[in-house]
Amino acid sequence: MANTSAAQASLEETGRSYAPHEAVIEASRCLMCDEPPCNTGCPAGVDVRRFVRKIRFGNHRGATRLIREANIMVGICGRVCPQEMLCMEHCTRTNLDTPIDIAGLQRFAGDVELASLAPLPDSVKDRPERVAVIGAGPAGLGAAVELRKRGVGVSIFEKSDVIGGVLTRGIPPFRLDQTFAAEELDYVQRLGAEVQLKQIAPEPAELLGKGFSAVFIGIGLGRPYTIGLEGEDLPQVYVASDLLIAIARGERPDLGSRVVVIGGGNVAMDAAMAALRLGAERVDLCCLESYEEMPAFRSEIEEVQSEGIVFHTRTRPVRIVAEGNKVVGYEGVGISWKEPGLLTPSNAVDVPGTEFGLAADSIIEAIGTGVLDRFEGVETDERGIVRTEPETMATTFSGVFAGGDVVSGGATAVRAYAEGKRAAEGIIAFLDSRDTEGGGR
Repeated sequence: MANTSAAQASLEETGRSYAPHEAVIEASRCLMCDEPPCNTGCPAGVDVRRFVRKIRFGNHRGATRLIREANIMVGICGRVCPQEMLCMEHCTRTNLDTPIDIAGLQRFAGDVELASLAPLPDSVKDRPERVAVIGAGPAGLGAAVELRKRGVGVSIFEKSDVIGGVLTRGIPPFRLDQTFAAEELDYVQRLGAEVQLKQIAPEPAELLGKGFSAVFIGIGLGRPYTIGLEGEDLPQVYVASDLLIAIARGERPDLGSRVVVIGGGNVAMDAAMAALRLGAERVDLCCLESYEEMPAFRSEIEEVQSEGIVFHTRTRPVRIVAEGNKVVGYEGVGISWKEPGLLTPSNAVDVPGTEFGLAADSIIEAIGTGVLDRFEGVETDERGIVRTEPETMATTFSGVFAGGDVVSGGATAVRAYAEGKRAAEGIIAFLDSRDTEGGGR
């Protein structure tokens, strides 16, 4: 089954924003519920009904400002947030026909802002404390923005050369235009946060000893898992996260005409669509899970299917076939589960007679990521996931807080942002309690 040439044409962002009149028409479908269930579905706390109402009556800039009060990633979340699983899932309009396109309206609000920068929030009196934020991904940015709004000084340590974390290094440009993302995320610097790029942060204890009053850890997950197959060191075998970072930087790796992607999550879906856009004539996606079990967002799975990518579900990898130093194929086998619902390789049992082979010029592994960095004195579980107090996001190390994927093990960008905000509240409470105990500032 060949893929369509249209998908191969470009890596540029797909989709379009509403025209102003279209946005008003869509917003006018909102029932303006007295107790809007959509509001409860947003982890970042965006007042969905109010921003939709502002668009409905033509106050587009007002809608943008309202969203930004809760979440600086206005247009970004309008593009990549799985709102069909969050606010849109709860929309009352679904009982009549289809839910309000909250994602599309938020994307429209973000695009409106590009014409002129949103105003900064009202200034507050600066506090004497400074907080170190390790990692400039969604969680770190969420914490930094909320702390700056409260007048707390913020220094962000980011080891890469751009802010945004997965938003600017892990999401392909056909889903999120990187120029747009960079402009929107620059808001955190406009608020006065100091951003140190290409800077590995010292240990939390050292930062606290250097005068920082608290530390927030939002490093995400930086260690990609690999399967351990013979031949993984061949140049035509890629780790999906590395491939997506390269694409975000403007590189265009030659993957050949036949590509096999291993994995069933969102990163695997992105890698499969990226391979198609890089010129592959056929892309096969192989995963342990069935369609219903795949962890990827349903909308992404359907998009991948619509582009002609071939799925091989309930299968596991057996062998990378090579000739010399070149990948030429992939072999797999069908599986069943020993214990229903336990979706792990150790629970898979090969089904005799289901062996299969695929021609392949390159292989992309997208089977998940783990914690790369650990910090002295910060308690984690056996996987390196940081343990926190859920309400404040405080770690077991006094004065050190954490949020995002390094705490959740991998979730949505908007959830990570929300955890950064929650941690900022915890940090403020920590600073205030410390000052009270010490007799005030």
